[in-house]
Amino acid sequence: MPDMTLAPRRRPLWRLFIMPVLLLVAAIVWSGFWFYAASQVDVRADAWRAQEAKSGRVYDCAKRSVGGFPFRLEVRCDGASVSLVSQTAEQAATQAPITAQLGEILVVAQVYDPKLLIAEFTAPATISDRGQQPSMIVNWSKARSSVVGLPAIPQRASIVFDDPLIVRVDGSVQAPLAGAKHIELHGRLVEGSALDGGAIETVLQIAGGSVQGLHPLLAAPFDADVRTMLSGLKDFSPKPWPERFREIQAAGGHVEIVQSRIQQGDLVAVAAGTLGLTANGRLGRRFRRSSTPTTSTRSRPRSS
Repeated sequence: MPDMTLAPRRRPLWRLFIMPVLLLVAAIVWSGFWFYAASQVDVRADAWRAQEAKSGRVYDCAKRSVGGFPFRLEVRCDGASVSLVSQTAEQAATQAPITAQLGEILVVAQVYDPKLLIAEFTAPATISDRGQQPSMIVNWSKARSSVVGLPAIPQRASIVFDDPLIVRVDGSVQAPLAGAKHIELHGRLVEGSALDGGAIETVLQIAGGSVQGLHPLLAAPFDADVRTMLSGLKDFSPKPWPERFREIQAAGGHVEIVQSRIQQGDLVAVAAGTLGLTANGRLGRRFRRSSTPTTSTRSRPRSS
């Protein structure tokens, strides 16, 4: 029998292009989704600014840009400013705004996790009355914050400063007012949602802090750890702080100082208590208990 050689079967060439085509389609779809999300940043930011402006907190950017393609959304705000009106009882009576300005704010969100926002702030920041020269300058080496839970009710928020320094400005004279090596402020929603009358727990930690011009004891470096619990907060809708405090007071809310510990060298002061709110939204002192500062005793070697 003559030898018969079978020709190899050729595979369809179109199968070789399946994966590249699918990757190309996925890239086009993802790019479209990212650019759509980026276009919504300005819409949501303007809506949020409009709500805050009705509450007396006016936020502005000299220049705003969006980047971070393909997996992040980076919103950069150059020439950021915040004007506060009617945020205290005194401001409500005089309508005198306080304006804070800083160089840049960078807000970052992952496209696949938009409820987590991380921000970085560029120093310095200046604080002044509108139309007047700055009365304070705030500097830091690094400042960052994070918020979890947006755009719904925030669940957790934190802000951290490294080497913050507050300087009082009086004409051409600048004098240090307060500073620290490290400051952290954390807050979280506990006991259910705010709509159910939940509470907010806050933790303030200060390392190497000092305050000038108030009391000689505060001028020396100290460490502080203050934990508080705010109850009676019913909602997170934008409104001036005096109005919010009055609502908290009407709901029977208060500020509970769960623990306050301040250490300065060998001197340690511990206190706890409750701060009530008056009908006009002011804080009132109602400490339940406190311990007087005590000095720890170090062991000394015995003489032979």
